[in-house]
Amino acid sequence: MSGRKLYIHIGSHKTGTTSIQHALKENKEALGRKGLVFFYQKQNGTWNGFPDLHDWIEYVHKGRIVPQGARLSNGQNLLARLAEFEQDVIVSSENFSFFFERQNIEEIRTILSRQFDQIEIICYLRRQDQHAISHAQEGSKDQRHAEYDLWGNHSDILPPYDPRFDLYLDYSKRIGMWIDVFGEDAVKVRCFDRSRLVGNDAVADFFSILGVSDYVGGSRRNETKTALQTKLGHLLIGSSALNKGKLFTLINSLALPEQEMQPSRHQAEQFYSHYQASNLALAERLGVSDFPEFFSTDFSSYPEQSSDCWDRETVEALLQALFCELGDNYLRLTLNDLLTAAALNKDLGNYSESFRFLRFAKALQPNSPRVQKEIADVRRLAQNMTNA
Repeated sequence: MSGRKLYIHIGSHKTGTTSIQHALKENKEALGRKGLVFFYQKQNGTWNGFPDLHDWIEYVHKGRIVPQGARLSNGQNLLARLAEFEQDVIVSSENFSFFFERQNIEEIRTILSRQFDQIEIICYLRRQDQHAISHAQEGSKDQRHAEYDLWGNHSDILPPYDPRFDLYLDYSKRIGMWIDVFGEDAVKVRCFDRSRLVGNDAVADFFSILGVSDYVGGSRRNETKTALQTKLGHLLIGSSALNKGKLFTLINSLALPEQEMQPSRHQAEQFYSHYQASNLALAERLGVSDFPEFFSTDFSSYPEQSSDCWDRETVEALLQALFCELGDNYLRLTLNDLLTAAALNKDLGNYSESFRFLRFAKALQPNSPRVQKEIADVRRLAQNMTNA
């Protein structure tokens, strides 16, 4: 098949990517009229789940994104799937932003250029201080292991600078590798600043790159959590608490105030200063003249004094919401509920977990013979396992 083009949308994270992906999925007919198809099939052959190419990307070291990042998973099979379509193809995954080594970007070109004469890379970048704030919020959610590894789990809204951030935020180096591999004319780098996007919107901007005007816009997706939920999430991840999945559910259900917490202007400028030279180099390479550092250097949206603090009013509102949620939903367990959970874990050999439920049961009915018998039984089984 000759003359075909492949569009690879590589993110970045927190630049409207999820909204773009869902808009692509929901505009199949509009894309078709332009000779385009959006590919997000999974390796198992289904089109279920999120409309992205995540399933075809893996970490170089399982569960670790630092320092070697990600690479294609099963690139030959991906090529075979894409070869089934006659149209030009669009693929999208913000996890391409985790490609930290040039050889893994070269692998994409080597494999996919066998089927496509043109490959165009589309990337949106956010100023580094703003990106770190937003992406670190993702790292306060459940099962975000790459974010935990890259950004850590610091409860500050703007995480303290760490050299490992450079893997992602040194755009001149990271995006420069894509330009080196695919060529300057093949890489479109857009600033994620609404005033500089077509229609002040990432979805409208992306469809304008494709030349598709008759699309149906969708709603914004993957909105950020509140500042308090973000802080609680980071504290939970950094703790040794059991049943973190259930505790995340509790945090997300809390009716917390929409309190804005921001670093000070000085803190943001200090964080950004680590990337100023990189941005100057990127802007020069891309030929961006209106913004010598590629981004606006206006930091006036930040307050003079940091509002990222746990004051008395904030803590009281948090505890009130927590007590209300616990009282309404989490403390309705009866003695039978606790004993049933203890017995189930005992049968599974989870003696420490069984004993935890029995401690709650004892608190409800300290003199219950049934509870005392179960505690003695679990202790005996645990001791036998230790002596075995």
